[in-house]
Amino acid sequence: MRQINEILFRAVCLCAAVLMLLASLLCSIRVAAVNDRAAGIERENAVLTEEIAMLTARFESRLSLDELERIAAEKLGMQRVSPGQIVMMDLPAE
Repeated sequence: MRQINEILFRAVCLCAAVLMLLASLLCSIRVAAVNDRAAGIERENAVLTEEIAMLTARFESRLSLDELERIAAEKLGMQRVSPGQIVMMDLPAE
């Protein structure tokens, strides 16, 4: 009887060890999948950051406010508004 109890105890311990090993393996697989996803997101973030920097540089190099004011004055004949041309209006409250 004692020998049967020992065999059963060893079998139960072996099954528990196998189950813990399988659980550990499944967790490792999930961690690897999450790490792969995170790496993909980091790559995408790097690409988008680079694209933002490029678009910002293109936007900033297009036209400065000083250049815009010069073109408005020279090419379009626009002038700065004088204080006498400004009319203040009261808007009704809603």
